[in-house]
Amino acid sequence: MFMNKTWTISNGLSVTRILLIIPVVVLLISNPRANRWYVFALIALGALTDFLDGYFARKYSQVTDLGKILDPLADKISLGLLAVILAILQILPVWFIVCVLFRDVLIFFGGMYIQRTKGIVLQSNWLGKWTAGVLAILVVVAVLNFDELNLIKTVLLYGTTLMLVLSFVSYAKRFVDG
Repeated sequence: MFMNKTWTISNGLSVTRILLIIPVVVLLISNPRANRWYVFALIALGALTDFLDGYFARKYSQVTDLGKILDPLADKISLGLLAVILAILQILPVWFIVCVLFRDVLIFFGGMYIQRTKGIVLQSNWLGKWTAGVLAILVVVAVLNFDELNLIKTVLLYGTTLMLVLSFVSYAKRFVDG
């Protein structure tokens, strides 16, 4: 199931997802209201690459250690940078962005520690994937930034915060059990 080949379709899709954040940031900074549908389309394209990289990795047995790092890293870079931009634009609160970034940095360094000390590359777990999914929905709702979505955005904000905490506890448990 695991292969030694580094550059695969799946890994290329993860890199593409990282590169898609560049036009998203430019569009958001230049005019968030006017460009929200373009940003939405690029986020949707990024979500498609996320789905397809996992699909191709499993279908063609292209699971690699690099892919186990690139896929969640692409999610963290994309969602983290989007969240920071949305905080700068005062669309999402700064305290929330601090929670997202703090959790992701701790998980990243914990994973690097386990990789160096035990030679194991830990994959994302299901709770972490669901948390990323709900965070992505929150980011999309925040990017669209329609007044009619304020209640949904608030519910997603607090729901995502709870999921961030729960997924962090889940990853911390894996780190301790390592």
